[in-house]
Formats: sequence, structure tokens, C-alpha cells
Amino acid sequence: MNIKSKRIMWILIILLLFLAVEIIFRHRSFINSLANELFRFGRYESVEKLWDKHNKEEDPVSNANLAKARYKQGKYDEAKDAMEKALKQDEDSADLLYDMGNIAFEKEDYQAAVEYYREALLKDPDDEDIKANLELALRKLDENPPPPQPKKEDQDGTKQDETESDQYQNILEALDNLEAQVRQNRSHTSPPKADNWW
Repeated sequence: MNIKSKRIMWILIILLLFLAVEIIFRHRSFINSLANELFRFGRYESVEKLWDKHNKEEDPVSNANLAKARYKQGKYDEAKDAMEKALKQDEDSADLLYDMGNIAFEKEDYQAAVEYYREALLKDPDDEDIKANLELALRKLDENPPPPQPKKEDQDGTKQDETESDQYQNILEALDNLEAQVRQNRSHTSPPKADNWW
């Protein structure tokens, strides 16, 4: 064996040692890297199995990645469960709320999608993707409004006839009445005396 061959062999041995140390001491990073590469190549089922197997600790990133793998496979209910776990662990993440909105949108729950996108937009107002998806979800919600809620019964057994639109109408009428009272009070007071400047 010549000197060049020995050097190459030693370099390979050192690289393999570094890889072994990486796998042993930074197992999580290795799993993340492997899952990201599999995801990039569209191997979503393998990614799901990997995250499902190694998702021992309650980590929002692991749960979010598991949810994304399930989402890409069309397993929206399972993706929603994993994403809800991630949201419980990191409630302030605009990315997780955005992904949850995407899951709701695919399940054709446009009302929930709008709510998730709005909340995500409050956390990250400059994100163009959130704005675009919110706009799309609002259009879909207009085209497919949710079914009306059944009327609730009062304690005495009578059904409430007041819907949400009736409540809004009552609020608007109350504001109109208040504005009319303010105008009426202004008309009863005499106008301020103008100083004669001449």
C-alpha cells in the first residue's frame, strides 16, 4: 500500500468515526437530518415511520414533522392529531397554526381553516403565504357556508330564536340609538357665542 492509499484510508476511518460519534451523541440531529432528506425525496411513509418510532419525547418539532408526513400522504385526521400535540407544546408558532389551517382546509372545514390562518397572521403579519391561504379559505367559506347551528333550548324548554345575525342587528340598532341621543343632546345646547372680531 502506498502513502496516498494509507492517507485516504485514514481519512475515511476518521470520517466514519465522526459519523459514529454524531449518531451516538447527537441521535436527535441525525434523525432530523435523515427525516428531512427522506421528506425531500417524497418518501413520506418512511418519514412517518421514522418520526413515529423516534417521537418518544414530547417535542413540537417532532410532532409537527410527523403531522406534515401524514398530511402529505392524505391522512388528515392523523395529521391533525399530531399537529394538535405540537400546538399544545408551542402555542405561539405561526408555522404550526398555518399548517393546522392547511389541514383544516384539506378536510374542507373552511371555518376552522379561517380561524387558524387568522391566528397565524396575528403572530406573523408579514407572511404572504398565510395571507393568500386566508383569502382562499374565506372565498371557499363564502361558497360553502357552514350549516346553521341548531337552536338552543332555554332552561324552561323554549327554543331561542335569536341567532348571531340578530345579535349583530341588535348591537347596530343600539349604536344607532346612542348616536341619535348624542345628536339630540347637541341640538338642545345653544351654539357657542362667537366673539365679534370687528
